[in-house]
Amino acid sequence: MLIEAILISIIVGMIRRGKLRRLRALTHRSMWILILGIAIQYILFFLSGLEDMDMVNLVVTYSREIQILSYFLILIGIVANMRYRASKFLLAGYGMNFLAIWANQWKIPILSEAIPLIDGSGLKDMVESGITLYTSISQGTRFPILGNIIVFADPYPLAKIISVGDLIIGLGIFLLIQQIMLGRDSFMGRRKI
Repeated sequence: MLIEAILISIIVGMIRRGKLRRLRALTHRSMWILILGIAIQYILFFLSGLEDMDMVNLVVTYSREIQILSYFLILIGIVANMRYRASKFLLAGYGMNFLAIWANQWKIPILSEAIPLIDGSGLKDMVESGITLYTSISQGTRFPILGNIIVFADPYPLAKIISVGDLIIGLGIFLLIQQIMLGRDSFMGRRKI
């Protein structure tokens, strides 16, 4: 949802006569800490799908510690940027995702019945093997409602299964970009001229 939220928000911001150059405000050091935390998570998810590489196996072995580090960086980045009202949505979404992962032995609960809908045969094998960052939602899953249960399948071009927290994060990113492009006092309202 991150890529879609970023692109849609930039397009909407330009339609609303926002200034793309205002996104340079994101060069603040604390915003880069947030971006680093998010990048670590994406890299970890990507590497968990690869096999037969010693470095990848080492990373997956320490996935719990790496996840904790990434969530710590994300938390620092969000808290340091609370001057943007949209940061509250980011904090809520990441909090929900963190709770789901923490409560389920540092694995993301995923609706295994939905995996075939996104043509995720490789993902299904990873979930069934139990060595990845995902675990199937079952009777023993804690907070299953916070897991990856929302399916975006055909005709959606980027098929995926996401969580409620991911949706809230997407909304937060959309609003953050709007707020920055349109000016500080424009939070989903009229732009200050």
